[in-house]
Order: sequence, then structure tokens, then C-alpha cells
Amino acid sequence: ALSPVKLVTTITKQVQEWKQLYPHIQSPEQLPILANMAKLGASLPETTVQKLHNWADGKTSLRQLARHLNRDILTVAKAIYPYVQQGWLQLIYSDTFKPSKPEPSTESKQYKGRIVCIEDTLVICETIESILKLQGYEAISITNPLQALGLVFQLRPDLILCDITMPELDGYEICAMLRHSTAFRLIPIIMLTGKDGFIDRVRARMVGATDYLTKPFTDQELLMLIEQYLSPDY
Repeated sequence: ALSPVKLVTTITKQVQEWKQLYPHIQSPEQLPILANMAKLGASLPETTVQKLHNWADGKTSLRQLARHLNRDILTVAKAIYPYVQQGWLQLIYSDTFKPSKPEPSTESKQYKGRIVCIEDTLVICETIESILKLQGYEAISITNPLQALGLVFQLRPDLILCDITMPELDGYEICAMLRHSTAFRLIPIIMLTGKDGFIDRVRARMVGATDYLTKPFTDQELLMLIEQYLSPDY
């Protein structure tokens, strides 16, 4: 078994390699489909093209493909990356990974929007969820920062709450990567932190954060900030 130090080093290296594939490859749950068979046929051996034709059917995820090929997911992702970058292969999400926004119920509070909270402390996630759901928001928590990017692209929230201090991938990095995507260039991203320092605020702004909320915060402070950025006038 790997020692703790070697394990952390290995995980850190893998995280860095996944970051290099972003935003072209965002999640192991994405499904490859052929977008330009002619270009692929002219650039790759026939056997490779045939394999792609068999597997890139829009029904098989990168995770499943890696399992079928008995390869590591990252190895498979790196192998197809140049062709995704060229636009010859496209990666889509299955409908099962795209939760549809619920219809507002006439009996419940009016649906106000979908909010994703990226926070590795479960208690904080549960507290935020309960506050928001009582006010008519759909609240979804993500406690694993390494899964956050892929899930956020699947969920397409109206606003994102993101903790700054998390293991392996911090909130600054997540915010910066989301801002590189046109889909999230204008989505409000509010950073959560236990510190209230000037440098933290400046750094949050530099990576594209919309605002900043210091923990612990009251229900009212959280709701006022969210309503400010989800109001029709924003």
C-alpha cells in the first residue's frame, strides 16, 4: 500500500492533470460522441477509428469506457483530449445527470431558483440547505471539491456558494475554473470563509467571485446576499 505521503502526492498530481483537461473534459460521467468522422478517419488508424465508432455512441460515459478498456479514467481522458479540443469528438451529459428544475407548486412557496453549495463540512451544508429550502430555493450540496466542477456543469445552478478552504481543490481554484467557461461567466459566485481578511477579499475578487460571506453568518445575512443577486433587477 502507498504511504500517506505518496498517496497525497499521487492524488495531487492527478488533480493537476485533470485541471489541464478542463474545460474540454469536465467529468468522468460525460458521454463521448463522434462529431467529425472524416477528420478522425484521416488522422487515426482504422482500428482506432472503429473502436471510437463502437464506444463514442453518446450512451457510454468516460468512466464506463475506461472500465471496458481496462484503463485508468485519466489515461482515457488524456488519450481523447486532442480530438475533443479539435472538435472531432464531443462530450455531452446524459439526461439522467441533468436534473430538471422542479415545477413550482401552488401549495408551496414559489420556486426561486437553484443554488449549489460547495462546502466540505456536512453540518454547514445541511444548515444552508434548510435555510434556503424554507424560502423556496432548490438547494443542492456538494461536499467533495474534486467532484464539484462536473456536478456544477450538470446542475446548472442560478447561484453558487463556494467555501474557500477545502482539501485538494480550494474555492479560489474552483471559482477561477468556472469563470473560464462561458456557461458560468455571469453566474453569481459567493465565496464562504472563516476569515475576514482584506487579502482574502482581494483574492476572491481576482478569481472572479461576485461576493464574499464570512462564517459564521446569520440566516438573514445569507438570504439578503442571495436575494441581492437573484433578484430580477440584478
